[in-house]
Amino acid sequence: MKEDKTIVAPAWETTVAKMHAPLAASVGQGSALRVACAPTPAPSRYLPPHSNMAKQLPAHLTHKAALALLPPASIAAPIEAVRRVHDKHFARWPPHINLLYPFLASPSDTILEGGTLSSHLKKDIRARIQNATRSIEPFQISLNADPHGVFSHGKRSKTVWLGPSTERVQQLHAALQAEFTECDVDQRPFTPHLSVGQAQSDAGAQKLGEEINRSVAHFNNGIDEDQPVALDWYVDKVYVIERKGYHDRFQTVGSIELGKE
Repeated sequence: MKEDKTIVAPAWETTVAKMHAPLAASVGQGSALRVACAPTPAPSRYLPPHSNMAKQLPAHLTHKAALALLPPASIAAPIEAVRRVHDKHFARWPPHINLLYPFLASPSDTILEGGTLSSHLKKDIRARIQNATRSIEPFQISLNADPHGVFSHGKRSKTVWLGPSTERVQQLHAALQAEFTECDVDQRPFTPHLSVGQAQSDAGAQKLGEEINRSVAHFNNGIDEDQPVALDWYVDKVYVIERKGYHDRFQTVGSIELGKE
């Protein structure tokens, strides 16, 4: 995956992004009022890099690598329109659902190809992922924007996310976790999610949830009361992504097709 460059957004996305901008400052300033949104599940098993766990990782693991699902470019626009305004990790992370994070340290080799250095997933790690996913066929999911999900990390720290509509992601995670037992540093339940931004209050999280709902609905050409507000996604690959430094952007160093020997 290449570094972020200047992107010429579609006209609809530019409009949506402008619509989001005024809300950016207000998302963290809502009252302590309890608002109706998706039930908040147990905290995600994946902690941000600044957490205490980041300082306690064993030497074979790193927060500079992840095994993840990456949504196709065909559905990324409404997600990125919201993330670029509200997600403090936008510059470093592509839109993603983490499957194993932190992941194995130094998962790639750097190779000189045609005068250019490029990173490629190590053969032994690729073989292990193939072994774990060979019996898992590609599957369809929907990323639900209504209702959205919220993680509460404290009174003034919330993360808003989209969740998949099927248990197949949990099954994929379980197969990978069984193969990479050394990556299990957190025993909390796995909650698959694609983060879209952060807020500083329950009310702010509700506003952000409404914003991603509008963005997805606009992308889908309006709200149909008989259809869920969601993004359809055919999952046929898992990706290993890596960054060289903690402030660098994650790049794809390998992709593995599901259901392949």
